[in-house]
Amino acid sequence: MHQPLKIGKDTLLNINSLEYQWIRSLASEGNSPHQINTVIQRCLGGSANTADIMRQVAMRQATVNQLLRSLP
Repeated sequence: MHQPLKIGKDTLLNINSLEYQWIRSLASEGNSPHQINTVIQRCLGGSANTADIMRQVAMRQATVNQLLRSLP
């Protein structure tokens, strides 16, 4: 079972939030998508699917609405 997501809707809606910037920096440092997703889950909680979509949102490969629809 996964941990609940530790960040709120306002943060998720702000594509320029510190959390999304942090995810982009992980990617720019050469981390693989799997490594980034694992770190997102460890630090911010959520499921593997939530972490993957958050990474995609940060990289502008998915929309915030897709992320919100995936949340329980």
